[in-house]
Amino acid sequence: MKKFSSLLVSFAAAASFMAAAPAHATLTTVTSAWQQAAFDLPTIDASATVQFNGFNASLGKLIGVTVKFIMDETLTDTIYNFNTHAVTVGNPRPVFATSTITATGPLGLSTVNQLTTTPQFAGVVPAAPSLGSFGSKSISNTVTGIQSGPVTVNGTPASLAAYIGGQNSVTINVDGEGSQSGSLPPNVMNGYSASANGMVYLQYIYQVPEPASMALFALGLLALTQLRRRKSS
Repeated sequence: MKKFSSLLVSFAAAASFMAAAPAHATLTTVTSAWQQAAFDLPTIDASATVQFNGFNASLGKLIGVTVKFIMDETLTDTIYNFNTHAVTVGNPRPVFATSTITATGPLGLSTVNQLTTTPQFAGVVPAAPSLGSFGSKSISNTVTGIQSGPVTVNGTPASLAAYIGGQNSVTINVDGEGSQSGSLPPNVMNGYSASANGMVYLQYIYQVPEPASMALFALGLLALTQLRRRKSS
């Protein structure tokens, strides 16, 4: 009976020690690996939504979320010849298109990039093969590695609750405004189009008890258990 009472006392003391330890434990901040998801926009003035795994609350206390993206943009200017004979364009002013492309995302993510089709075109556009059709010539330009952010939102598990568990959605919006320029003969016109593709990245910032604090806590439990054993013997 004496040994059983001592055992109960040991368990009660250990439980009390465990309850008190977290309040005094030192926390260390951990940054998760980047999650990534691709998006592809065949046109601008469009948006893409990608999905990420929510934060696993069993890992620790979520205190921040960081988002960034990297993308490639392509601008294409196409010259359409509705004549049934080949024509020369770009004299005296070469033909080209210019567009300012703005990409935005959550947490204030934003990039603004101006693209101009290069080289500017002056030359022959083939004839339309038949009435009602057209011959064409396209010039384009691609800029790669356009980066935003990274941008971090900090808070508490309560304020960051939307990021915990389940799936998180991130939407990237792309808009473009542009114009064409250059000398075109009759029955010839041009128009521009643009596309974008890239990758969105997301990572979590969270806190866990420092390993040294956990080790000290475990050592204290072991010492407490040994002390109780000696008293009961």
